[in-house]
Amino acid sequence: MATDYERLRNMTDDDIDCSDIPPLEESMRKDEWIWGVPGSEHVSMLIDGKVFDYFKDTGKGYLNRLNILVNDYLKDYVAKQQAQVKLGVRG
Repeated sequence: MATDYERLRNMTDDDIDCSDIPPLEESMRKDEWIWGVPGSEHVSMLIDGKVFDYFKDTGKGYLNRLNILVNDYLKDYVAKQQAQVKLGVRG
């Protein structure tokens, strides 16, 4: 069966039947994404399933909470490194 490109070109959004598309997962909803936040990067990474499930179970905004946790860890890590430099400790 050949594709009817003419019919496709003339279709409007209302002509498209989306009834068989499942609803978005909670994690895929637009208000959960941080696209366009200055200084943010889109990355793919593997996270332990138990850790991911824990954060996901906390509800809307769980990716932002995970990001806050990573930021807090980084601040603590950098502070400890700077303290060791001041004390002359080599690690």
